[in-house]
Amino acid sequence: MNLENVEYYNVGAVEAVPGFGPNGLMRVPEPVRNSLNNRARFVAMDSVGCEARFVTDAPNIEVYLACTKPEFADMGEMRVYRGNFLYQSHPIEPGRLNSIRLVPPEAFQAASRETINDGGFSSEVWRLVFNRGATFVLHGLDTHGYEIRPPRVDEKPERNWLAYGSSITNSNLDGYAHIAARRLRVQVQNKGLSGACHIEKEMVDYLVDDCQWDVATCELGVNMRGCFTPEEFEARASYLIDRFAATGKPVLIISVFPNGRTPGLTAEPNLATLREEAFNASIASLVQAKQAANLHLLEGREVLDDFTGLSGDLLHPSAYGHAIMGVNLAERLRSLI
Repeated sequence: MNLENVEYYNVGAVEAVPGFGPNGLMRVPEPVRNSLNNRARFVAMDSVGCEARFVTDAPNIEVYLACTKPEFADMGEMRVYRGNFLYQSHPIEPGRLNSIRLVPPEAFQAASRETINDGGFSSEVWRLVFNRGATFVLHGLDTHGYEIRPPRVDEKPERNWLAYGSSITNSNLDGYAHIAARRLRVQVQNKGLSGACHIEKEMVDYLVDDCQWDVATCELGVNMRGCFTPEEFEARASYLIDRFAATGKPVLIISVFPNGRTPGLTAEPNLATLREEAFNASIASLVQAKQAANLHLLEGREVLDDFTGLSGDLLHPSAYGHAIMGVNLAERLRSLI
């Protein structure tokens, strides 16, 4: 129902989900997912940051969708944007068909066209954006006979940013990657893998060869402290750096963000502390040795520059932490794009 006229973004594949329907929005295609570590195989099905975009003059739009049970929540969430502006947030009950009616925001009729179109997206573009934790399945859009089309190139931001990393990147729609993208007025493909960023060759090849991007960030190391030696980490990081450097496009390699086990910040260093120190040293050495003009090192402490931006687990940023990280990273990326 009108889905052939919708544009998907940050969607690596549209796949059938048993019992839910044929239009599951996956960030990473099944052949790539199934070559990764066990956790990544299902985390890569998370629809976080996936978008369905369209333009229509319809005064009433029916959206039909479902989602699987989120990993860490009871409900899924869909946010509705009109252009650059968050218009509505809707809880989505897992395991059943949800229907939502959209009506164009009246306030847009009184606003300056220049003002509401000055953020990357045209104010005519409807954007259904899905939050973290669940696979969303879009069943259809009913515009009650009004025409519907995907947005034109001039109705979207010009630049595409690819973000790879741990749960800190995977995060949610209020995470640092999405904040930085808003700040920069670019589109972001969130390919973070919560607890599962292990830099597999297959994932690296997918990011480099199959994703469309103008600038990339790779946040590396924190998910590998518990199960990889420094030598194993360096081998995988070296492959990633070689492949990304060869593209000639701007790439930021980000070391581990400050956390409760970071050298110099922890009261009781352990194996994770030692490995984090070794991983960060490897990243710096590999970037320096590559001598590629498009390759840049960014230390995690430059992004998270306030340790109190962490939540109580002293690993994941709080809302405040993600906010300052997004602003800091945007300033660094600005010079590259």
